[in-house]
Amino acid sequence: MKKYTTLSIILIFSLFLLTSCARLKKEPTDLEIIYERGYLIAGVKTDSPPFGYYDKNGELTGIDIELTKKIADEIFEEENSKRIYFVPVTPQTKIAKLNSKEIDIIVATLSITPKRKLIMDFSIPYFTANQTIMTKKDSDIKNIYYFNKKGKLGVVLGTTGEKAARMIVPNAYVIGMTNYTEALKNLKNGNINGILGDDAILKGLNKGDYKIIPHSYSKEFYGVGVRKTENSKDLLKKIDTAISALLDEKRFNSSLNNAKINKK
Repeated sequence: MKKYTTLSIILIFSLFLLTSCARLKKEPTDLEIIYERGYLIAGVKTDSPPFGYYDKNGELTGIDIELTKKIADEIFEEENSKRIYFVPVTPQTKIAKLNSKEIDIIVATLSITPKRKLIMDFSIPYFTANQTIMTKKDSDIKNIYYFNKKGKLGVVLGTTGEKAARMIVPNAYVIGMTNYTEALKNLKNGNINGILGDDAILKGLNKGDYKIIPHSYSKEFYGVGVRKTENSKDLLKKIDTAISALLDEKRFNSSLNNAKINKK
């Protein structure tokens, strides 16, 4: 009987040790996972010049693409790192792809908002944007309040522009689009009378066929998004270092006329 009691104590103690060791084993950080994988996975836009778009040669380019490359350089401690895999995202899919770990970071004109801070962490800001209206050149629209009485206002679903429209012109006929390309097509065809969106993106989309109303309706800061977890802290430090370096170099100024850069 004593023999079986001793054996039971040994088994219980062994199980305790195994459980303790399992608890002590740390889950790898996001940065460690990227190192192990050998490349960074970034969610970017592909229809939003000058931030993320395909040029005439079919190459993905833009401010956010340049920033992502700088982040990869910082992570892998090498210049002109090619260790990046770009995943196209939309305003509707980017946060879901981040939280499902399909991507490591979001670099896609992501506005820093209090609501988003509840579910994700942000880098330091790298760009300032304002919400404004783009309409046809011959339009008599002078401001956003026009849409409270008539016309149809287009917004991209899942963006801060959608929220701004609901708050600023609650009586407007607002039509949601999946992306800016769709919104621009509907403006051209006369299905909507204006687009409310980030001024920098609207300027990038405008090839001279439209006019941008010289009024801004909100001020926003773009940041890089990561998962809201302690395991993302080291990755966030690398991202902030990369952004600081670009802001010091003022690299974005060559990519966008009158670019507004933030350093906090």
